[in-house]
Amino acid sequence: MPMTISIEDELKDSFSATCKKMGLTPSAAFGIFAIAVVREQKIPFELSAISSAERRVREAEHWVNQGIAQGCAEYQTGQTVTRAESRQMRASLKTKPA
Repeated sequence: MPMTISIEDELKDSFSATCKKMGLTPSAAFGIFAIAVVREQKIPFELSAISSAERRVREAEHWVNQGIAQGCAEYQTGQTVTRAESRQMRASLKTKPA
């Protein structure tokens, strides 16, 4: 059964050109998308109302919080390093080639 999709001309042209580079027609690409939606019962990529910059900030906050939690766990189990050991580790990191 035919399906009609309305998109802006500029997007249609860019989408068609991209599909052509991949050896697909736009109809085939939408068919692949539809199959993925049915198979996975969801949109097969992340949809978000936040910008990529905000996402990066949230990811950075996650890693900082994870590091703090790890540090607290290590402290509670006595797995700590002295200030001198910490300085030595940082110094050795600076001298290693990238």
